[in-house]
Amino acid sequence: MTLPLIRLSGPPLALALVLAGSVPAMAASPTDAGVGDTNAGDNGQLGEITVTANKVSSNLQTTPVAVSVLSGATLDREHIANPVDLSNKVPGLTISNAGNYPPNATLRGVGYDGLQNNSASPGVSINQNGVYLGTPVSLFTDFLDVGQVEVLRGPQGTVFGQNSDGGAINVTTAAPQLGKLGGSAELSYGSYQYGRARGTINLPVGQTFALRASAQVTDQNGYMNTPNMAGNKAVGDTHNVITRVDALWKPVDRLSIDVWGEYFHSFAHGSAVKNSVDPLTDPRETSNDYYAPQRITSKIVAGTVAYDLDFATVKSITSYQSLTYRAPWSGDLLDHATAVSLYGVKDQLPINDRFADTWTEEVDLASRPGGRFSWIVGAFYLHTASHINVLEFQQTTPIAYTPTLDPAQAGAMYAAGMNFESISHQRHRSVALYGQATYDITRTLKLTGGLRYTWDRSTAETSSYYATPVPMKSEFNGLTGKVALSWQVAPTNNLYAQFSTGVKPGGTNLNPVAVIIPTAFRNELVRAYEVGSKNEFLNRKLRVNVSAFYNDYRNLQLDSEDPLPYEGGMTNVAKAHVYGIEAEATALLPAGFRIDANAAWMNSKVDSDSYFLDPYIAQGINRTYGIYTAADLAARAAAFENIKGNQLPRVPTFAAGGTLGKTTEIPGVGTLDTSLQLTVRAAHWGRIYNRAGTDRLPMLTLVNFNAHLDIARTRFYTELAVTNLFDVATLTSTYAENFGVGGIYQVFAPPRQVIGRIGFKF
Repeated sequence: MTLPLIRLSGPPLALALVLAGSVPAMAASPTDAGVGDTNAGDNGQLGEITVTANKVSSNLQTTPVAVSVLSGATLDREHIANPVDLSNKVPGLTISNAGNYPPNATLRGVGYDGLQNNSASPGVSINQNGVYLGTPVSLFTDFLDVGQVEVLRGPQGTVFGQNSDGGAINVTTAAPQLGKLGGSAELSYGSYQYGRARGTINLPVGQTFALRASAQVTDQNGYMNTPNMAGNKAVGDTHNVITRVDALWKPVDRLSIDVWGEYFHSFAHGSAVKNSVDPLTDPRETSNDYYAPQRITSKIVAGTVAYDLDFATVKSITSYQSLTYRAPWSGDLLDHATAVSLYGVKDQLPINDRFADTWTEEVDLASRPGGRFSWIVGAFYLHTASHINVLEFQQTTPIAYTPTLDPAQAGAMYAAGMNFESISHQRHRSVALYGQATYDITRTLKLTGGLRYTWDRSTAETSSYYATPVPMKSEFNGLTGKVALSWQVAPTNNLYAQFSTGVKPGGTNLNPVAVIIPTAFRNELVRAYEVGSKNEFLNRKLRVNVSAFYNDYRNLQLDSEDPLPYEGGMTNVAKAHVYGIEAEATALLPAGFRIDANAAWMNSKVDSDSYFLDPYIAQGINRTYGIYTAADLAARAAAFENIKGNQLPRVPTFAAGGTLGKTTEIPGVGTLDTSLQLTVRAAHWGRIYNRAGTDRLPMLTLVNFNAHLDIARTRFYTELAVTNLFDVATLTSTYAENFGVGGIYQVFAPPRQVIGRIGFKF
């Protein structure tokens, strides 16, 4: 049974002030403490945070990179279930839900607009335990047994390479521990029949081998009703399973071998997305009547071998990754009658599949830490074989059919209303060599420099409408790098300035006969200028880190339609820029209070003449004049518009978040940690076209609450979490369907959810 949702009245601020008297630190319990622990130590000071932003361990406060760090305990208590939930938790980062397409992570204006293009690359890379994850679908994968998450802001084109021109998300899972038996188990239950069970065990075998195994099952009913769908299957549901096994062998002090495997499977009846013209006005209800379940299966096997050579450590990281992503889709998200009345047809995509197999290998050699001159050199190789299958139907009256990509059945598919069919087989190869070094000019002044050479090639054979496949190719080779100067003004005050570059490879479009939009789009380049200050004050009870940046974009990758219908794709904007200021602060206050806060101010603009055709406008023209008619083609060609001066999508001028917490020792009961979390994001544009009626996202304000009790004299704990405390239904993201009927689709904030947990650790 769904838990009752209590309607709260009164101003949110008043309630916040009432709760503040008993709200907690996001502090981890002693068993949670690790390299990313940001809690007060036994001396009442902020703990040191260790990061691997340069692929070697260093202190966050002395590392000249803008990095945000979230410990595993923070992820749990802020209900951050997967990387998508990191949106607005980090300065400058937004991650947009795009329905049955991969999510779009945008950091400092660099995003991923090729949602329907299998060769397009994200601008923010995702790495787990040093392994580059080769697909943005990885953002859907649940967090499990995480040590910490680091979000590196700004181009990371030296040690992390391609697809990091916006930044990088680095996930480090908890490693096996030698000689220590331990584990945990937890059960959760909440609104919308939310249920989650997870457990972890660390098993030592002798003194040189340890095994760590974790598993998690999450199940939740949907919150968006579908009254026109058979069985009223509510969408926005979750049915996920993730498991990981990690084995560590250290036969001698110099050598360590770590091998891990992860399996993730997700099923949902559908995404909680609405058409902007849906006649049902409730943001948590859709008129869609086409059942389109989504399935994701991801498998990763990876291994790291490290050997200490005295003067340096050599490391090899190898991985194999497999992805199956099946996401059939209603191209209009409306009931049949409404779709026909508005668009003239009912749009359906019974086949919308992506498959990918990726191999990566990376070898690096890093100097022993502590010297005046430190360095790292390495080589990286990636090979991805992928393919994408799309089959789309547009019907005026329902016609039964069995979808197939078999060319022998093309006639039957056309008779059933087939509108589009495409099969694309693609291969992506990338090879890179990199090096980075830091020289201590004096005891307080350091110079860091690095270069990376990348050769990248994408090839594809793409067919449409069962025609003969057309070969396509995109190739890039070039240098990216950075130079940084850091100055330790005082033991707890550091300044830095840096220049860095990043690149996002080009790729191929599914448009072999396009007129204007290229069949291969160019690589994207970012030149970033940044200054920053990292500080600790008041005997390390206050930490304040600030950075200011200016990003100069060349060949920014964005989507556009073509004068010929269904021949649009990715193209390039010659020049654009984003600049801003970011700040993060943590303060330990008297009486057990604590504040964690972050904020970002940003501005953006397209600087060059760039003519684009909005898919939303293009599809409207098709309906007005009839597809492929002379009038249709002429009107589409005339509808191209200059987007010079427009703001970039998903770049709010202001965004901020904060947590007010308190730790209270209750004699005979235990330690109570309570927290109130606030997220605010200014109105901004969801698409590059900056149309007030379709692209404007309103201001977002969300409040979450958490109470965590470590029960005295036991290993048990209990927790209460409330997300979206005031049950706001604000529009959070929007995107356009490039094909189909060209609808504008909207995602709203999920409703309030109340979750209770109980667990233990040993």
